[in-house]
Amino acid sequence: MMKDVIINIKGEQGTDDNPETVELTTDGRFGEKNGSYFISYDESEMLGLGDVKTCLYIRPDKSVVLQRSGAVESRLIVEEGKRSICCYSTPHGDLTIGIFGEFVKTELTGSGGNISMRYTIDSELKLISRNTVNISVREVKKCQ
Repeated sequence: MMKDVIINIKGEQGTDDNPETVELTTDGRFGEKNGSYFISYDESEMLGLGDVKTCLYIRPDKSVVLQRSGAVESRLIVEEGKRSICCYSTPHGDLTIGIFGEFVKTELTGSGGNISMRYTIDSELKLISRNTVNISVREVKKCQ
């Protein structure tokens, strides 16, 4: 069963010399099925990602799949200690990128919790950015 939630995402991306911090708080949906958790939300127009829906799948092995659909299409896989080849489609064309998961920590229950990830993005093994993402999810309490 999917629940209404408040999602807070704080990310830092860029190179060691030029990191950029982004923070977003939004409403979304959260649920659990067969040991996997699901988070979905609409991206922010402020971040240049209007008309984009993001879904996160947190698997029991603590790998995280981030899938975007709409104006931007992508499916990124973050697995601790592994490099995945992923496709990132933009209005300017498709990119094949590597995602190396340095760290993935999940603390989720049926009512929410936290996800922390650190990973690098590369193109043809050349570093594009280092990324740290912290996501907190909390259930929206209904008024009685």
